[in-house]
Amino acid sequence: MEGTFIASGTTINGKVTTTEDIRIDGTIKGDIDAQGKLIVGTQGVVEGVLKSQHTEISGNLKLEKINAQTLILTSSANFKGDIEVENLQVDSGAIVEGNIKMTKGSSFNNSTDSF
Repeated sequence: MEGTFIASGTTINGKVTTTEDIRIDGTIKGDIDAQGKLIVGTQGVVEGVLKSQHTEISGNLKLEKINAQTLILTSSANFKGDIEVENLQVDSGAIVEGNIKMTKGSSFNNSTDSF
């Protein structure tokens, strides 16, 4: 994967905006707006609001809300927060605590209430 890599041991406080793919194995305390693919590895921690086209979660997330076109929660994911998504995959073993709203069509592109 080309793009940005946030390594384990790295902590970012504040809003992250990117048009490229991003992988997080460190910690981000703040909102994320990712136009590319976003991967949160098993060591990754994210706290805030997340908006992304395609998101794959293997780590720990405490979010107010995630707004994604496609969301994959792998077996090691631990997710707390509200989900608004068009396509959702939850693998066996993933922990999900919060509300889920399934949407159709262009709701991701038109949603501005996340930020």
